[in-house]
Amino acid sequence: MKILRHFSVTVTFLALMVFARADEKSAIAAIEKLGGRVLYVAKDSKEYNVTITKNLFNKEKGFTAADTKLLGELSNAVEISFQHPDTDDSWITSIKGLNNLKRLHLEKTKITDKALDTVGAISSLEYLNLYKTAVTDGGMDKLKNLKKLKALYLWQTKVTENKAKSFQADMAKAGNKDLSINIGVDKDFKSVNTVARLKVQRAASEKSAKEAAAKAAKAEAEKYAAIKEPKFDKDILPVIQRRCTECHGKDKQKGKLRLDSFAELQKGADGEPIVTAGKAGESSLLARISLPDSDDERMPPKGNRLSDPVNALIKRWIEQGAKQK
Repeated sequence: MKILRHFSVTVTFLALMVFARADEKSAIAAIEKLGGRVLYVAKDSKEYNVTITKNLFNKEKGFTAADTKLLGELSNAVEISFQHPDTDDSWITSIKGLNNLKRLHLEKTKITDKALDTVGAISSLEYLNLYKTAVTDGGMDKLKNLKKLKALYLWQTKVTENKAKSFQADMAKAGNKDLSINIGVDKDFKSVNTVARLKVQRAASEKSAKEAAAKAAKAEAEKYAAIKEPKFDKDILPVIQRRCTECHGKDKQKGKLRLDSFAELQKGADGEPIVTAGKAGESSLLARISLPDSDDERMPPKGNRLSDPVNALIKRWIEQGAKQK
């Protein structure tokens, strides 16, 4: 008897499943006949996306409020997009029991806060677009049960920025830290988890940058320290060309000073020498490049100052006689 009872229950269940599937197929066919679109997410998949549109070619009567009951049969719909100009609160009631629905597009429809009673009961929702609808701050709390919601769009609605932020904070406290809310240009409130992840990434990037900078500085110091007897043409001129000749070169000579060759450097600034061979302390070139960034006389005047290893190289060159070759 138990076996027969179990068999009977199984048969009944399978029969209901077949019946339900038949109703779903019929609903899909009816929706397509009324101008709607149904696209399966993949070959052989049971899941599909639905778009409700107005039949622009008038081949049939088109989708109306009376036809929304068909939506209640779409048990395997994962996305529904209402792109019909007549969509209002009454159109949304039928989708309340769609427990597989993940994405819902209501942008540019006539819905109000009343529709959010239905929307807020679809616990599977991950994406909700309310752009340019009449929803207000008062309707937001109706969405608090959407624990899986990750993206909420509120552009050109009556929801204020303060309410959007407080709603996101309340959702995070309740356990949903993945919710991002967008209420307009430059008003994209990233989720708590996204902010935390970006913070970690930023810290890692800054640490990596500091390590790279330290490594480069060490390599530079070792490079210039290895030059025991520097010469102008080989060792000093390349440094000057990178940082100094923009203001003191062939095309421009600030302070009547030109540094793009040994002969020009020897002429000094307006006839005054800037390098005194063997006397680093009396060489204004070394003095100017050694000034702190806050000093207006510091050279170069813009950008990063010459590094300590470079300054030490120039000082060593002067002390050894400031030779050209």
